[in-house]
Amino acid sequence: MNIDLLATAIALATFFGISALMALSLNLEYGVAGIPNFGQALFVSIGAYTAGLTYTRLLPRLAGQDAIYPCGNTMANALQLRSEIMDTLPAIGWLNFIITLVIAAVIGGLVGYLASYPALRLKEEWYLALVLLVGGEIGRIVVRGYEPIICASNGVAGLGQPFGWIENSTLSAALFALLVLALMALVYFYCEKLIRSPYGRLLKAIRENDRVAVSLGKRVPRIRGQVMFIGSAIAAVAGVLFATNLGFASTNDYVIVLTLDIWVMVVFGGLGNNRGALLGALVVTVLDRLTAIAAIRLNALGYEFEFNYVRYIIFGIILLLMLRFRPQGLLPERSETTQAHEVVGA
Repeated sequence: MNIDLLATAIALATFFGISALMALSLNLEYGVAGIPNFGQALFVSIGAYTAGLTYTRLLPRLAGQDAIYPCGNTMANALQLRSEIMDTLPAIGWLNFIITLVIAAVIGGLVGYLASYPALRLKEEWYLALVLLVGGEIGRIVVRGYEPIICASNGVAGLGQPFGWIENSTLSAALFALLVLALMALVYFYCEKLIRSPYGRLLKAIRENDRVAVSLGKRVPRIRGQVMFIGSAIAAVAGVLFATNLGFASTNDYVIVLTLDIWVMVVFGGLGNNRGALLGALVVTVLDRLTAIAAIRLNALGYEFEFNYVRYIIFGIILLLMLRFRPQGLLPERSETTQAHEVVGA
């Protein structure tokens, strides 16, 4: 079995960019602000479900046509309509894609804020971790059983990426990979600016000792809710990119394992360090792709060993080793100081 190295590299770059967005989101929430979010899969899935709704309901209307119910007996007709619009009207496809990103970011941010604000008013912020963990599974089960969103357990196909109209599939995939990497770079620089600002230093102060922050008059629950809004919006954008890259939205892709993968990225790279989040995303993405390729090759050779589960073993070992020997990660958070001490000294 021959492997197309160019196609593999493009796919790797795309998955890395999407994973990096997820890692940057969690690093901002937990690494910088100290908010334990075990519901990352929930916010990523919000982006995917939003794409499922806009591509099936909004896209046809933007093209001046009536939307066809995407499930049941009309599933094939609706899929054909979406494909024709994306292939023949690329401007409409782009408009729908941009609107999807905006809607997903807003919905994801609002859900993150509304879910976190009541829980974060409690003394133990780990209540939020439980709320989001359970909430993610409840949301997935509801969507899986409620057909109008993404056709329940069948999922929705035909969620094409905005360059899908290009006949050269390699060029189309490469352009989408560049778009994903560009969005990842924008989010990275935004997070860097945020962390290095006075607001970022306030987040770190809350992470280190929230009682001191409260004693200084800071409204800690509201500030944490704001961070959850930003982080959840980023995760939802990653969910849109994830679904449009696959061209398919299914509840099976947004299980608890996805959240654990993101946690491995952040812990492995280095909590509180955006460069560490990128490094962790790169390592996890490479390992995930390599194990997937190895599983395909071994299955083709007739091996009965299920190699897909090796990735979970590897990620578990990585997490245990990092927590035991290098809890600060490969790229620890850098200590930064302001010029306040010089002003006081003067």
